[in-house]
Formats: sequence, C-alpha cells, structure tokens
Amino acid sequence: MRHDDTSQGHSAARRAFLKSGAALGAGLAVGFRWGDAAAVGRLGESAQPETTIFEPNAWVRIFPDDTIKLVVAKHDSGTGTHTALPAVVAEELDVDPFRVDVITPENPFFIAYMHPLWHVFSTGGSTSVSLEYARLRHAGATARALLVAAAAKRWGVAAQACTTDNGRVLHASSGRSASYGELAEQAARLPAPDKVTLKRPADFKYIGHLMKKRGALEKSTGRFRYSIDVELPDMLVAVVEHAPVINARVRAIDASAALAVPGVRRVLKIPAAPASVLGGNQEGVAVLADTYWAAQSARQRLKITWDDGAFKHFDSADLARRQAEFLRSPAAEPVRTVSQGDVERALHGAGRVLEAEYVMPYKAQNPLEPICVSAQVKDGTVTFWGGLQVPTTAREAARVVTGIPAERVVLHDMVSGGSFGAHESKYWLYEVVYLAKTVGRPVKLMHSREDEMRALYYHAASYHKLRGALGANGQLDALELRAVCPASPEQWEPGYTERPDKMDYSTTEAISRWDFAYQAPNLDLAWVRHETGVPTGWYRAVSFIPNVFALESFIDELAHAAGIDPLAYRLAHMQGRPRHVEVLRQAAERAGWGQPMPEGTALGLATNQAYGSYVAVVARVERQGEGANTAITVRHLTSVVDCGLMVSPAGVEEQIYGGLMWGLGHALLDRVDIEGGRVRQGNFDTYRVMRMDAMPEIDIVLIDGDVDKPGGVGELSSPSVAPAVANALFRLSGVRQRTTPLRLV
Repeated sequence: MRHDDTSQGHSAARRAFLKSGAALGAGLAVGFRWGDAAAVGRLGESAQPETTIFEPNAWVRIFPDDTIKLVVAKHDSGTGTHTALPAVVAEELDVDPFRVDVITPENPFFIAYMHPLWHVFSTGGSTSVSLEYARLRHAGATARALLVAAAAKRWGVAAQACTTDNGRVLHASSGRSASYGELAEQAARLPAPDKVTLKRPADFKYIGHLMKKRGALEKSTGRFRYSIDVELPDMLVAVVEHAPVINARVRAIDASAALAVPGVRRVLKIPAAPASVLGGNQEGVAVLADTYWAAQSARQRLKITWDDGAFKHFDSADLARRQAEFLRSPAAEPVRTVSQGDVERALHGAGRVLEAEYVMPYKAQNPLEPICVSAQVKDGTVTFWGGLQVPTTAREAARVVTGIPAERVVLHDMVSGGSFGAHESKYWLYEVVYLAKTVGRPVKLMHSREDEMRALYYHAASYHKLRGALGANGQLDALELRAVCPASPEQWEPGYTERPDKMDYSTTEAISRWDFAYQAPNLDLAWVRHETGVPTGWYRAVSFIPNVFALESFIDELAHAAGIDPLAYRLAHMQGRPRHVEVLRQAAERAGWGQPMPEGTALGLATNQAYGSYVAVVARVERQGEGANTAITVRHLTSVVDCGLMVSPAGVEEQIYGGLMWGLGHALLDRVDIEGGRVRQGNFDTYRVMRMDAMPEIDIVLIDGDVDKPGGVGELSSPSVAPAVANALFRLSGVRQRTTPLRLV
C-alpha cells in the first residue's frame, strides 16, 4: 500500500521551513528523520547552504534570547500530548517542560512527523507517547550534548566536566555557567555526535513526575483559544443543513427567506464528494453569513426539497437480524485472526456447548466541542485553522476540491475539545474547502450539537456470535467467534483491506493473535465484513469495545456453566501473561472479590489488553427498593492499570478515569437509532451521556510493569466496563444481558 505523503512535497515543505526559520531568528535546531541519524542546523537569515539545516525539520529550537520551543507534531484533543511529549524531550534537554513553548508545525509534512506504523500524518490509536518516546529522548539528549560541547569549547575544558541544570550549562570547578541561549549559535556550528548518553530513569526529574497539565489554567478560566475563537479578515461563518436521510440529494432550494436575514451573504448547495472519495461529505445546503447566529437563523428559513433515495427504508432496529442472516449466508467470508486446532470437531464432540449472540448499536462520538474549522483558498495555497487530527486528510481535501498540491497546504493545528474519532473523519474538511474556494473568502464552518449528532460516521453497529465447548473439568476446549461489522478504515483510506489476507486490523482488536488473552486447544476467531452503506467512522477504542464486550461476557458465561469462579477461570486460561494476570489479581483483591457481599450487591469482572498496556475492571452493582420501585445502581468501579512507564502519572489517571466514564456510557446509555434512513437523536436530551453526578465511586490503581517503555492509555479502560457491568448484573439478577445499553432493573 503506497501513500503519496512519503514521496511528494518534501523539498517544497523544507523550503517553507527554511523561510519560516528566517523569521524566527538565529539559533539551534535539533531533530530526527525517521531511520536517519540526527542532524543539526542553524536557523537564521544569514546565507548558508541548505545542508547546514537539519532535514527535514526540528524537534528542538533554541534561540539566543533563551527562548526554547519544542515542536509537537501530534494533535492534542485534551489527551495531554502537548504535556507528555514535550516532557520527554525536556527531560533529556534538562529543562523544565513548563518553561518552554510548545508549538505545532504549520506545514507538518516531513517524514519525521509521519506516523511510523500507518505512514500517514495522523494522531490516534493511543500511540503518540509509546511510539515517539525513544526518538524524542534522543532529540533532547542530542541538543544537550551539543550545548555542553559548545560550552566546553568556549571555556577550554573537558565536556565531561560540565553539567546542565534547567536550561544552563555549568562548570562546577570554575564556577562558570552559560544559558542555552548564549550557547545556541556556537552549538549549531558543531557536528552532531554519533551517539549520545541518555539519562538513567533514576535521574528523571520530569518523566514519571508530572502532576499537572499544560494549559489547564487557561482552560479553566476561559482564556484558552479553540477553533471557535479564530477570527480572520473578511471571514464568513458557515452552517450546513445536511441531508435528513442518508445519501439523500437536493432537488430544489428556496432561499429567499434565508437571504432576507441581515448579515446573510450566500446560500450554496454543497455537492457530495466524488464517488472515488470514501468518507466524503453528504449533500447539503450551506448558509454563509457575517455571524453564526445570522447563519443559523437563516438556515431555519430555508425550504429544501430532497430526493430521499434508497436509505429511506433503512432501520437500525432491524440490523442485528440482518447481520445474523448474513453470517449464515454463503456470502459471509470469515477473515480469521486466530486459528488453531479443529474447532468444528471439538464442538461436535464436546459434552457441553454454549452459544451466545451479542449486539451493540451505533454510537456517536459527541466531543464536547462540536466540529469547527476555518479555511482560506488564496494565491494557490489552502490554509486551515482548527483541530486537525489527520493532516493527510486535510491535504486530500485540498487536492480533491481545488487541485492544489500537498506542498501548498498550510496547517494551523489547534487543541480540540475532545475528538473520540470525530476529528478523524473527512466530510467537514471537504465542505470548508469547497465553501472557501467558492466564495473566495475565509470561511469558518461551525456545527451545532444537532449537526454533530446527525453527521453520521458513527461507531459501527456490530453483531457477535460465539460458540464454546467445555471439557470434562470445565476447561475451555474450543472457542469460535464471529465479529460482524463493516470495514472501518474504508472511509479513511480506500484500499485498506485490499491485501492478500483481506484483514482489517481496526475491526479485530482484542481478538487478534497479538492481544487475545486466552489459551485453548482449539480456537477459531474471525471478522466477517458486512457493509450496509451507512457511513461509519473512527471511535475511541474502535473494535475493542464490541469485541471485548462479547468476549468477556462469554468467558463469564463459560465460567458459570463450568461452575468455576470467573476470576479463577480467566487466570486458568491466561498462561504466560504475567502483567495481565497481575492487573486481574490486584483489581479483584481491591474490589473485595471472593469476600462476602451485602445482600443485593454483586461484582462483575472484565479485562483487556490494548496498545501495549493492560487493564482490569471490577464493577459493583446494588439493588435498591422493592417490587415496581426496584432499581439497580452501578455503585463502584475498580480499575487496575499497567501501562508501563508513565511520563505523566496525572495524565494517565485522567485518561483512565475518562475511559471508565466513557465505557459506562457504552454500558448504560449510548445508542443512535436510524429509522427510515433518519437519525432520531438530536441532542443530549435524546442521546444521553454519562454525567459527573451519575458517576459511581472510582478506584484507579496504576502499576508499572515495564519501567523502560510506555504503553497507550487514551483508549485502554473503556472496553472492559460494559462487560464488567453486564457480568455483575447477571450475578445479581440471574439474567444475562447481551445487548447494550444494559437495563438497570
């Protein structure tokens, strides 16, 4: 699979970097190109060969006025990447990460900023810290080594006799010291060292010790700038009335009343993206005005006639039945992820076989900040301002809509108020570029909550069927699993599944050979691709959510049928996984597993591995009231997490808590219904989400099973919550619930 990002635009982008570097003044820049040695260059207006500048860009920039800028090429959607990644560089540079400026590259199209696994410019998959950790440490250590070498040369002493402390190089025996800014220009002229010595973890000042988050004060006092705060000269604000039925087309528009609203400038039909572009926008009608309120008021006065098309007959309530029928049909083609032994033979020869089906509905991402992005098409350049999680997609939108090549796309990436996959979709980027190109002015495209809710590209609805065979002693002898859902990445990257194994790795999380936790003599786990045509998209934890719900619920069912404690059953089938076993044991112990419970109280357990990390969740549920007034409450969640080295323990705990809250929403609330091709939910009154006042007591324990390597945490804790709650409900009521949202009655 080939990506144009690896082969185009580097020279032009590099020249743009040199030009912007001149405006920043002279100084030292250090960085790494993936797979290449470090190189060092000087930023300045003085004429010098391009080879003296580090290629293709820099991670560290130090200027003579003691300004230090750390480049973070990953989008921050509230996950703390702008706290954790600079701290990794700053640790080796020996400078307080909170005294330096964090910047994002305006034109981040250098190989160094490309995702090393996906080969696109993107942030996601809980990979930012784990994949960037090693090379960012080397970047900071290289900068520090050069500054020390410059000081040693200036003072005529050995470099080994010098130390550093918070932005200064020190020579203890002579009492001399110099700031990094004083040494920057001289350091830039020195050759980069072939090797650098990294700090010992025991000497870390910042990694593992961060207990606050960058920008927290500004966010809590309303001074933080988000996409909605962008203001540009001559800018128009746009809102879009999207097709009410999936894939509907505009037949006619009466815009007379809308255009009569003061401040309204244009009403435009937005065509659907070309058929060759998967994940592009639906048709719609845009209103452009001087203010959001004028545009929104005018939209309410539009009279649009739609051709509804084939999806006017689509009902999501019938989807699970259709998925089950498809699984039984000859068209179903299982793509196996784990296969060993002879499952069919084991199932037919088993003394006891269990079968179960699990269903999860469509779910909306619903970040707190709805989509808002600004764009300008001018002088052969497309410029974006906003939460740009996938720069590759912005480049694609510019090329498809305007024909402007990638090297002429400039990004101003801003922190977004959540994403959960919403900012990885394409449609809004296509729309804003189309509008900016058409009107010839900067355009800010803004969503209301209702727009966000009905924008499609949801988390796909799924259907799972499992069969399990129990041996003579109750052990798991055979397991068959079929996960039925569409191919998620097709809307993001056409051709993703056009590979010999037809595998879609974003639909097989938790059931692949890398992260499936349990052993049995006979295993047959597979994904079955089933496309409905409903546009679906990325989502926090993607397929871990339905796969873990089905798997961990079924493991509980097997344990119950075998008459074995669910914790003991899991541990008995989890050999050679000491870190995973440890989080299970600790979570169970802290929650009181195996201890007498008050009447009307029960515990449920679930676990998963993800992103090189491990988590176990124990849910405690309580029954209250009698008769018709009986209600069940999720009273407590215990979560034990091993994510290896923690750059920011406070940030890790924040992400785990958010994931538990998110997962409880999956268990009890999250559901998008599509009837007659129309999304029925419109705002948080009809699409309920977890609120702080409804959260149970939370107990989070963080352990470090690997002190040298960080794992991912942003999407780790949510998948196990729903099965933990479902398992607890069964132990309390004796009723097995296999469809979410679960009923607390």
